[in-house]
Amino acid sequence: MNEDTKKALERKFGDRTQETNNNSILTSQELIAQGFSVYLLSEGTNTPYKGSNGHLDATNNVRELTDMFNQYGANSNVAITLRDSKLVVLDIDRHTPDKNGLQTLKQLGIKVNFDNEVFETTPRNGLHLFYRVPDDLDVTKLKRNIGAGLEVVVDKITVAPSYKEFRFQDGHIEYKYYRHLGKSFNEASMMPKWLMDLTFNVPKSSDKQTKRVPRYSIQERWQMVLDGFTEGERNNQAVSLAGYLLKVHVKANVAYEIIQKINNDSALPLPESEINTIFRSVYNAEKRRRLGGGL
Repeated sequence: MNEDTKKALERKFGDRTQETNNNSILTSQELIAQGFSVYLLSEGTNTPYKGSNGHLDATNNVRELTDMFNQYGANSNVAITLRDSKLVVLDIDRHTPDKNGLQTLKQLGIKVNFDNEVFETTPRNGLHLFYRVPDDLDVTKLKRNIGAGLEVVVDKITVAPSYKEFRFQDGHIEYKYYRHLGKSFNEASMMPKWLMDLTFNVPKSSDKQTKRVPRYSIQERWQMVLDGFTEGERNNQAVSLAGYLLKVHVKANVAYEIIQKINNDSALPLPESEINTIFRSVYNAEKRRRLGGGL
């Protein structure tokens, strides 16, 4: 998307998105009218409210949605479930120079015409591209992490006009919004061939890149320490962080206490028995990796 087009889009939609940034109720009702199931997140975060069931509370009933807003507040963040929507989202991150999804697409020789797509910008300068999927496609079979800064999301996604709250050490608070630009989600294009190819292109042993790519970056793992485990990713995040701590030679008992503390501070903690099972499995895997050496 060239700069002139970007500015035109901002002029066209800027006023409207600003008006709706604090109008989560109206936007949620519009999403339900379009056939989506909606649920609420803690204001200014991607975290479900304590006591809620996250995406399991998703509803397409306006009365139930109204009850949610009465319970949690009119400025709640808004998310939709994707599993029954026939939509997937390409999440393009641009958080760091080494995790820039647009740069990855460029390196792959892929040019995306954003002017023709349904997309939204994210608080961290990323992009969410919405695509329809064929009726016979099982999205659970898709490869999720398809490149540096590129992830295919198939279960749930935070949408405009939700916002993300950033707190700085000096006490300053800044709010950055998800801004939906262009068409409604129901007008999303069919999943393009290049994306289909990437999601089914599982690396083979003969590929040049044989080193395992971590599911989460070091930065993302430290974000878990700050924010807790994310509902829907709790098991994967606990496994990833426990494995990382043990691999950098944090003592096993200390690593366990860290994982347990983060889990307890999470919006929706895992049962202690599950944390024990996860840590024991990771611990044993690390022992095998070290050829039977102790920790």
